[in-house]
Amino acid sequence: MSKPLPALGLVIGVIACYVAILCAQYSTAKLLIRMQMYRSDPGQMLPGLGILLVVAVVLGLLMMVPSIGAGVTTGAGALLTVVGLAALLLPLRQAFDLGRLFQFPGTRYGGYLLFDGSFLLFGIPLLLVGIRRWAVDAKLAKLPQGPGYLQQPQQPYYPGQQPRQ
Repeated sequence: MSKPLPALGLVIGVIACYVAILCAQYSTAKLLIRMQMYRSDPGQMLPGLGILLVVAVVLGLLMMVPSIGAGVTTGAGALLTVVGLAALLLPLRQAFDLGRLFQFPGTRYGGYLLFDGSFLLFGIPLLLVGIRRWAVDAKLAKLPQGPGYLQQPQQPYYPGQQPRQ
């Protein structure tokens, strides 16, 4: 097992989650506009769905890396939770300004995902799982590990049974 680097994972998680939010906001706005206009031709919808799929795969792979996974999960969950709470608790003007932070430059559509509570729905469990994983990784990193540590010699008999001589 490699040495855990949760602080590096935390930074990577916040950055990756921010990019994921940008991409998800962009593709979700495009897909919602197409649905409202009853334009469901697959050729036009596949790029948006592809973006969402790539974002999910990249974040999932980052969270699976043993050395930084706990930090990535905690960072992504913390960003989603803080932004979701801020969007729901801030006054309307400041909430819309916050929404502009998660918008591709040049696009007109704000963040639908920011105001429907889905950030809290995904952020809180990710944050809790990340903190738990961080604690478990820290506990496992403290255990001394080396060749032959805590390994009992394999005995050809059951415990309590005398060896044959």
